[in-house]
Amino acid sequence: MPILSNESLDDQILLDGNDSFVGGQISSTRANLIPPDAYVEGKNVDLDEFGNAVTRRGADLTVGYLVWEATDTNWEAEGQLWNGLTAPIRGVAYFDTGSTENLVLADGSTTLKISTESGDFSVITGSAIATDATVQFAQMVNRMYYADGNGDLRYIDDSGANTAISGGRITSIEITQDGEGYTSVPAITFSSGAAAATSVLGYGGKVVSASVDTAGSGYSTTTPPTISFDAAPAGGTTAEGVAKVSQTPSKPDLLVTHTNRLFATSADASVPDDTIYVSDILDGESWDLAGNSIRVGGGDGDPIVALMPWFDFFLLVFKERSIWVVNANPAQDVANWEIKLINNRTGCVAARTVQQVGPDVFFLSRDGVRSIKTIEAGAQTDVSLPLSTPINDLIGRINQAQISKCCAIYWRNRYLLAVPLDSSENPDYVLCFHLLAKSWTGYWTGWQPRDWVVTAFGGKLRMNFGDQRGQLYTWDDYTAEDSTTALTYKDGTTAYESYIKSRAYRFGETWGDKIGYSVQFNLENIHSTAISSNLSYYKDLSGSAQTLASSVSLTADENLIRKGYNLLPKGRFNQLQFKVQADSGRLALHSISASAFGQPIRPER
Repeated sequence: MPILSNESLDDQILLDGNDSFVGGQISSTRANLIPPDAYVEGKNVDLDEFGNAVTRRGADLTVGYLVWEATDTNWEAEGQLWNGLTAPIRGVAYFDTGSTENLVLADGSTTLKISTESGDFSVITGSAIATDATVQFAQMVNRMYYADGNGDLRYIDDSGANTAISGGRITSIEITQDGEGYTSVPAITFSSGAAAATSVLGYGGKVVSASVDTAGSGYSTTTPPTISFDAAPAGGTTAEGVAKVSQTPSKPDLLVTHTNRLFATSADASVPDDTIYVSDILDGESWDLAGNSIRVGGGDGDPIVALMPWFDFFLLVFKERSIWVVNANPAQDVANWEIKLINNRTGCVAARTVQQVGPDVFFLSRDGVRSIKTIEAGAQTDVSLPLSTPINDLIGRINQAQISKCCAIYWRNRYLLAVPLDSSENPDYVLCFHLLAKSWTGYWTGWQPRDWVVTAFGGKLRMNFGDQRGQLYTWDDYTAEDSTTALTYKDGTTAYESYIKSRAYRFGETWGDKIGYSVQFNLENIHSTAISSNLSYYKDLSGSAQTLASSVSLTADENLIRKGYNLLPKGRFNQLQFKVQADSGRLALHSISASAFGQPIRPER
């Protein structure tokens, strides 16, 4: 130990810091009580595979597929630059039929747009969407069905043609009088429409049944078409029958594909809000609203918020205050499906936050982000905590009046949840949960997602989102670090800041004052551009930052940069926090190592 001019400093040096940041953001607890691998705030921060805190990748405005550029040795997007619209994008979907790949979006007006792999968007002729409606998509076979909770169920086929399912179809013919004496099969005539059916003769020249050859469309369930059979020969009796008409759900709202059927709810005020309608197998135009429908928790006053296909035949049904599971076994009649209550204390508040995460399902409830597995594990005691407990302070700031706009996606081991905070009317913060680290990395700004989608143009998976401003982004998270450019850490062409605010270091001494000795930041910059970083500190949980060093240059293409600073002039403190910030570019923080001299507690006289 060197001899110092102040004898009171000639004590053992105390150490504290962060060797890693894998514990993520824990902001719901006092900064001096969180684990040694955590931090109190991370803005636009992600975690790399080594547990380092790094600036998140940027999102670009290119739609299309990727090709390998041998000259530049990197992946480059081939496609059109999306300039955006003037109204929020209200739904996006990837439509892959095997013969064509398309991205379909509700463009904020009253029409849908569709792109090819080239990224060129065109209007889908005949699409009609209610103003400000949220659009739901569900693909079955070579059709992309969509609904907005206001109009008819519609679909787009693999040619891009748009069709409204505006009325019912003929599903069967009920023989009410079998007739007698027919020597040949009598023809069946419909009073209206394009439906067609064929009689089946049995013993004695009787009509035993009829098969529907063409279902037609546009028929009414209240006034179905009349049918007539050819007159029987002399001495016989003419057959009679009644056409059975299926009707699509009125104002379909939620829409999912499961067990080769469409499942839909209705926004029609005359329909109970706990009702789920089920289409015929592989036929999204045929519905038996009476026979193929179920009520989940019927009459409990708890509306259905979201539907999620789960494993095997199970369908998760999220209501506002409860969660149910339906065993949609296709070998059974819909009326015989088992409906089981999972939890009657927790529900979902936003349909688009429900995401499959491996064998689990994440969703946003009133008290934070939860998962089906944690709910099941705590079902007996009901003591399981939300996954978002470490960031309860952020969850508590969600604007409840706009909570239905929250949306999420699971992408490359991250659950990304877009939320409107405070008085915001739009989801302008993205909360990132890292599944491998099992921690929240913090909050991301600059994005305003309204819906997310994963595309596979050219066989390359990419995550995209349509935002509040009418823009369509692709998250550029796949580029190798040695192939990044300055645009990799920009949203489009817009730079964004990123920073880490550390936990409060007490150097192993809870109560006594300290005098700082030194601090070292281990940083990384493998980017081709130098980065300017700002370093600051906070004493004793103070909200006011004090500058430690400003405009610290992180030289380009250096794997590890160590920046050390003298803390002796900074005065006494009980605990100390540090903030590492970059106004643009890629910041990568490996560790913080701080040292201080402990000061004995002196009794008052």
